[in-house]
Amino acid sequence: MTDPPGGRLLVVDDNRVNRMLLGRILELQGHSVAYAENGRQALDLLQAEPFDILLLDIEMPEMNGYQVLERITADPSLRDLPVLVTSALEEIDSVVRCIEMGAEDYLIKPVNQVLLKARIGASLEKKRLRDAQRQLLSQLERELEIARQTQQSILPETLPQRPGYDFGALMVPARAVGGDFYEFIELGKGRLAIVIGDVSDKGLPAALFMALTYSLIRAEAARTKPPRQVLANVNRYLLEMNASGMFVTLIYAVLDPASGRLDYARAGHPLPLLLDAGGAPIPVPVQTGQVLGLFDEPLIDEQAILLPPGGLALLYSDGLTEAADEGGGMFGLERLQAACAAHQPQAAQDVCRQLLQDVQSYSNQQPHQDDFTAVIIKR
Repeated sequence: MTDPPGGRLLVVDDNRVNRMLLGRILELQGHSVAYAENGRQALDLLQAEPFDILLLDIEMPEMNGYQVLERITADPSLRDLPVLVTSALEEIDSVVRCIEMGAEDYLIKPVNQVLLKARIGASLEKKRLRDAQRQLLSQLERELEIARQTQQSILPETLPQRPGYDFGALMVPARAVGGDFYEFIELGKGRLAIVIGDVSDKGLPAALFMALTYSLIRAEAARTKPPRQVLANVNRYLLEMNASGMFVTLIYAVLDPASGRLDYARAGHPLPLLLDAGGAPIPVPVQTGQVLGLFDEPLIDEQAILLPPGGLALLYSDGLTEAADEGGGMFGLERLQAACAAHQPQAAQDVCRQLLQDVQSYSNQQPHQDDFTAVIIKR
């Protein structure tokens, strides 16, 4: 077995002879060594250049070893630096104090060379593993940020415009990326398709499945088929491509602005919320609607509702109603209806923002377990 490559070490000791002797030993072991004669010099060097290990004396002028350890622990850029204390103090209190403050080990002077070599080798290996882990996490964070930006780019950049209508939309993922999405698709002759979906699971797998579903919806909508046929075709393609067992709930709705009629197909998704001009809920017809991606021929709830003048329709994901407070109680449909009615006089986009604030206030800053997605149509 070959020895691992040497590291860059900093020796801190107010005694010049001790510094030189320890440094010579370390150089013979294959390491590169720098020196400081007190704690303040050591901290200056640590800020100026990278080191793999700090060998630290305790009793020094200006700033002793305890103070150096305290400063290192408080500095995010230094707290992972391995520190080996080399001291003539043999009291157990000093040993315990240093270990509790973050030192890797405590070696009594004169330091045994075999033990020193073993401790430095172990510390270097741990540091290399931590550095590799930190590099991997940094790479994952960069990739997640790219995924987040890509997902945000999928969402519509602008809201649709129709005379006599006001639209709002908001999606906030529970993690860096999520499985919810919404879309507005121009169908010609003034008609507008409105889509909202919620993929099972969270995070990157859900985001990838969301992107697939989004692409299929766009492709099928371009063929201007009835809503139910659009979802049936999307389901067929998902079954062919879905090896992970994931599924998605969807509403695909088509708005006729002239009449205010909203024809929609619903696959396992929460029912639309419909309010009249005074904020009172309007009952919505319902049949069984099953999720897409699991069944060969899922049941799809196909309905038509009329958005009255002054009324409001909300399409949303269950991240709104299932948001929980500290006791586990859910926000629920009744609170959602009341919140929509209270904010109904505002612009549609402001209603979306207010609903998010209401849900967050109810949760009292509890971490959200699901994505938040809301689409508002006001007539």
